[in-house]
Amino acid sequence: IIVQYIEEAWGNKAPILVPKDPYDRAIARFWAAFIDDKLVPCLRVVFTGQGEQQQKALEESVANLVVLEEALRTTPCSSGKLYFGGDEIGFVDIALAGVSAFVKALEKITNSGFIDMPLLSAWIDRICEDNRVKEIMLDPAKVQESIAALRLIL
Repeated sequence: IIVQYIEEAWGNKAPILVPKDPYDRAIARFWAAFIDDKLVPCLRVVFTGQGEQQQKALEESVANLVVLEEALRTTPCSSGKLYFGGDEIGFVDIALAGVSAFVKALEKITNSGFIDMPLLSAWIDRICEDNRVKEIMLDPAKVQESIAALRLIL
């Protein structure tokens, strides 16, 4: 919603975050919704759940990350582009960047190294190194500390 507001309020002065082509725009919205509706709830349960509930959420999180890995094979990234949106950070990149610190923290908390997904790992590294993202990205180490503290009181 915020991205749509930026595009409507700033018009041509705004960076192009959502593709202009209706089909590409629908695909970008699909992937952003996938991240918000499928991945984020699973990650939340991994960090706050217990026992079997937590294990199931971890398995679902990994399955969702596998889906995103496959998406990277079929989006502009598969054509040698850097991001889901092509050469520049776009709508899907913003949606996924928001949970990247949690994904990195999850890998450390579970001590699993489960992100054995070369395209997704490379994308996370790339997005986290972008100066525009660095300024606002949560520090994975601090996320890990916060989650560990939260888990102690749950």
